[in-house]
Amino acid sequence: MKEYLTQLLDYELWANQRVIEALDTLRNPPSRAVAVMGHILSAQHVWFGRIIHEYAFVAIWEDIPVSWMIETAERQHRQITGYVSTLNEAEVTKLIEYANSQEVTYQSSLLEILTHMSHHAAYHRGQVVQLIRPMLKEAPVTDFIVWLRSSKGV
Repeated sequence: MKEYLTQLLDYELWANQRVIEALDTLRNPPSRAVAVMGHILSAQHVWFGRIIHEYAFVAIWEDIPVSWMIETAERQHRQITGYVSTLNEAEVTKLIEYANSQEVTYQSSLLEILTHMSHHAAYHRGQVVQLIRPMLKEAPVTDFIVWLRSSKGV
């Protein structure tokens, strides 16, 4: 299971990088596209804080300049994959107690949380691509299966 989670996290970094690189090519990207991509990264940060029981001093809709996004995505990837690598297989499905932004307490496993994070990011990356597609010669493709094929050399 740990291997699958690491694969999911590696895919997410790749997909985020492709969208951020596309945003970075635009002279004046739509502010909504920048805000949504920033939301993806902020939400990752907040969720990781919940996982490790540390308060994240970041708003869920934090303004992140495009020029900081690649570094932010890569740093968060290192933090989350580093954390996952320290766990044994049983800890991946162990329940983690956390509070949402309204301070309501829940319990979910790391597997469930990281799956949610990946789906959340994919949903919002689609929104970003939809916003910037008319401004690009070629829109970034971020499908998991495309990443999987390219990472296996197929």
